Amino acid sequence: MGSSMLVDPVMLETLCMSGLHALASFSGHLSAPLPSLLAETNFLTGLLGTLTNILQVALGLGFVIFVHELGHFLAAKTFGVRCDKFYVGFDVPLSIGPIKFPRTLGKFQWGETEYGIGIIPLGGYVKMLGQDDDPRQAEAEAEKIRLGEGTESPLDPRSYPAKPVWQRMIIISAGVVMNLFFAVIMAGTAYWLGVRYEPSVVGTTIAGSPAWEAGLEPGDQIVRFGDMTEDDPNLRYDDFATGVAIRGFDQQDAPLAMTILRGDERMELTTRPTAAYTKEKFYRIGVSRQSTATLGKKPFMDKSYLASTSPDLLANDVVTAVNGETLPVDARYGAVLGSSITERFQAHWREPVTLTIERPAKKGSEAPTTHTVELPPVPVKTAGIGFAPGPITAVQAGSIAAKAGVMVGDVIEAVNGEAVLDGLQLPAQVATLAGQEVTLKLRRPTTPATQATSSPVNSSQAEVASLAAPAADPFTAVEVTFKNIDRPRFDPIAPLVGRLSLAGLGIAFDVSSTVSVVSENVAAETGIAVGDELIQYHWLANSDERGDLREFSKQIFEAQIIDQAMNIPVFFDTIQVIPAGSSIKLSLRRDGKTREATVPLAYAQDWYWYQRGLSLNLLQQVHQTDSLAAATSLGLWETKRRFFDVLNSLRLLVTMKLGANGFGGPLMIAEVASNEASKGVPALLIFLTMLSANLAILNFLPIPALDGGHMVFLTAEAIRGKPVSEALQVRLTMAGVLGLLSLMAFVIVKDIIRLIP
Repeated sequence: MGSSMLVDPVMLETLCMSGLHALASFSGHLSAPLPSLLAETNFLTGLLGTLTNILQVALGLGFVIFVHELGHFLAAKTFGVRCDKFYVGFDVPLSIGPIKFPRTLGKFQWGETEYGIGIIPLGGYVKMLGQDDDPRQAEAEAEKIRLGEGTESPLDPRSYPAKPVWQRMIIISAGVVMNLFFAVIMAGTAYWLGVRYEPSVVGTTIAGSPAWEAGLEPGDQIVRFGDMTEDDPNLRYDDFATGVAIRGFDQQDAPLAMTILRGDERMELTTRPTAAYTKEKFYRIGVSRQSTATLGKKPFMDKSYLASTSPDLLANDVVTAVNGETLPVDARYGAVLGSSITERFQAHWREPVTLTIERPAKKGSEAPTTHTVELPPVPVKTAGIGFAPGPITAVQAGSIAAKAGVMVGDVIEAVNGEAVLDGLQLPAQVATLAGQEVTLKLRRPTTPATQATSSPVNSSQAEVASLAAPAADPFTAVEVTFKNIDRPRFDPIAPLVGRLSLAGLGIAFDVSSTVSVVSENVAAETGIAVGDELIQYHWLANSDERGDLREFSKQIFEAQIIDQAMNIPVFFDTIQVIPAGSSIKLSLRRDGKTREATVPLAYAQDWYWYQRGLSLNLLQQVHQTDSLAAATSLGLWETKRRFFDVLNSLRLLVTMKLGANGFGGPLMIAEVASNEASKGVPALLIFLTMLSANLAILNFLPIPALDGGHMVFLTAEAIRGKPVSEALQVRLTMAGVLGLLSLMAFVIVKDIIRLIP
């Protein structure tokens, strides 16, 4: 019998993993407002931390490879197979031009086996007698294990091919079994140490998003969703995001059921994930993570309006009161939620607010100190032009607008008799009327469906009245009066397909790209006129601004075409993070002709932004157990969940429901692993658990060159009573290797493209 090919590129197939879990981690903040820049830290401290993370990641990934190969090695030794080599990494010749690299980073001989670390960290292998990964050595290896001359000579009893099929099957599958076994151990150890995680508590809901439309509110805790059969009080935000993505790719427009806890109330809601909010078409529902009252490493954003006032705020300050009102502590987490601060900021968005902060004790100090800091209101940045309001795109479930009969497609024309000239100012215009009676004049398309619902609605909160319109008029005028409008509220704008909202009413609406208002100086200097259509904008940033804000948002450095995704609300939201005084080049269309104009960004008068610019730390909890039995149970549960996450991702890839964006290459894995390592050993162990589950599945796929492919050959041998021809095995194995190398090259290139600014 000829030699068996046991190519074992452990990291090769792992690097080509489905990237859903990794992408969920990266996408966790895509639905949140743009984050602030990280604080500058001491260079040596930062460098030491980075090197420590790299070392932890290298040891972790190396351990996953080692464990896999250890499974093959121990099984082979158990059945008396001689193992010539045990390597983590591949010890192949490597050179670049005249420079030749060593084949190993270190090796030693112990007994009959050579142990070492190869120079290429893409996997590992166990070299058994009668087996060679190089097809060119197959014939020589086959002759090596013959105890005599001729093909009929008996095989060396310690060679791999001499062992019964069932023993070889165990040797082949032992690597996968060992990965799953140690996945349980790693996850159990993580829970024993305490896994720090971000709970699935809503921080904000994007205006007009599925979550917003369903009625999710800041502070709601998601404890069950989709096919879950019981509540999970420790559900992580990243796991929720991954689950939503998988379900979205799998079932697309299917409704997603959720169970939430709102204080002491338990509620059942239904929403529909959308792929509209990311360029990668990653399914979301439009929520962000919850924060706490503790200021981050950078208390406020550089180049922000708040930074220009230099408030006395430091990292780790804790906000305890706003305008003298003590902030409530959420009993579930024993902490003040950041959304309660946001709520009070928005209630006073046009005026200064006074923060009471508790500053941690310094070294040598006996107790924390208390300070008060006044934050000014933040003027909106404007280009001096406004845009006509577009149609209502969503009405929030259970809102007073829904009860009043406001409909998708309606256009708001006037508020309390005052015409709405600029849709961008409409949220502020309505917010100033909080606590008062508000009447909206709507323009409603006249269709059989809308005519039936345009009659007055009896409601304690709203009244609707239809105004007379000619039968031939395609629109009907409708007035809606709200007698009990909520406090001022503002919702974040999505990074793509953005909408504005009248949060106190439950209305989300679009804004037209048609210019409806132009300031006198902009009109005089640029010639922009009412009726022009904005078709493109480009921030003319200098090199200093680009460097400072590069991590802020990559999209603002490129010319953006106004379309359904990059629309006017997104444009409006984007310019709020661009430094005042910058210039924006606009392309506008008038009478079929395109012209360009450059306008400066300036702070508006008597028009204020809903964000103050504070940077708050994310809400985190620790899931820990001090029982060995509980740790083991949680380890099994974690491994099972990761196993099925990877299995579902793979199923989506195979069924073509998940495109190339579902692949994560070595750079993405290294980046995610480094991020997890920075959170501590437990977080890294949980990531390695997922990676081990990924390896267990992908390495056992029926692809020649992988363990699963060898299992197919062995199964065929067991059925036929003789092995598959060596020539066929070699051809199929080489095809498998080429396929894996091609896939690996693809994801590496994709990773590189993703990292290019």
